[in-house]
Amino acid sequence: MNASHHVFLAFDLARERAAEADRYRLAAKARAAAAGLGPQVNPVRRAVARLAVAVARAADEAALRPAVRPH
Repeated sequence: MNASHHVFLAFDLARERAAEADRYRLAAKARAAAAGLGPQVNPVRRAVARLAVAVARAADEAALRPAVRPH
């Protein structure tokens, strides 16, 4: 087997695990809604997500900014 085959297997496994995590997350959310509880937010997860978005935006802005060339 070549490396690309292993990459496809890894992507397939990652997709399956993500789908399983989504099922568990959605089931927990449904149970909380049925019990009358509001959505629970993990503050660490939210902070990491906001930091990732800020880094991505900064990288986009830096990539779109024209390079200054000396004359």
